[in-house]
Amino acid sequence: MNPLSAVLCAFSAGSLLSLGGAANARLGGTLRSAVAAATVNFLVGAAALGLLLGLGGFRAGPIERLAAVPPWALGGGMLGALYVTLSTLVIPRLGLTATTMTVVCSQLVGSLLIDHWGWLGVPQQPNGPARWLAVLLLLVAVALRRRDG
Repeated sequence: MNPLSAVLCAFSAGSLLSLGGAANARLGGTLRSAVAAATVNFLVGAAALGLLLGLGGFRAGPIERLAAVPPWALGGGMLGALYVTLSTLVIPRLGLTATTMTVVCSQLVGSLLIDHWGWLGVPQQPNGPARWLAVLLLLVAVALRRRDG
């Protein structure tokens, strides 16, 4: 995948997260349960992925490769479930914009630390002051957003 395609895919993923967050907040409010909403979210997602695999939309690797996966790498699904559940709880209280800004800020801090130290098999990319300034500016934006509404 070329860099432009990667950026467009990342941009699309971020936009889809916002739509999904709003949908999950509505689902959670209707069901009166963030956990039930997250469960429905993951069941629908699993069905969609199963359909894509079944239709040949994506090629699945041999199941034997699963044995080579580090155990911690299997926790991504659990982390995704926690993210969806927490977002479903928080969006009605903070709003979608403030929630998203706060999530992005925390993602940046975590990403900077993981990149800097090369944790979890990610290629090491030392951070300079400009990257930390970007996080600080986003924190200021979160604070300004909270004051605005």
